[in-house]
Amino acid sequence: MHGDELAKKLEAILASGATYKAVAKRASCDTSTIYRIRTGHIVNPSYSVGRAIDEMHSELKPAAA
Repeated sequence: MHGDELAKKLEAILASGATYKAVAKRASCDTSTIYRIRTGHIVNPSYSVGRAIDEMHSELKPAAA
């Protein structure tokens, strides 16, 4: 997955009310990592972090539909 896609997914997750801390806890990483992905400073995060962001984003879709 490309960094731009993750940044957009993070935007949606955070806009839904999740905090950096909650996302970082779910992804088992530091809040600064989440911030850097969102701002484009990390474009290729670890697989586990990217997957956690993907999963959180996919959980939003049923609620938004």
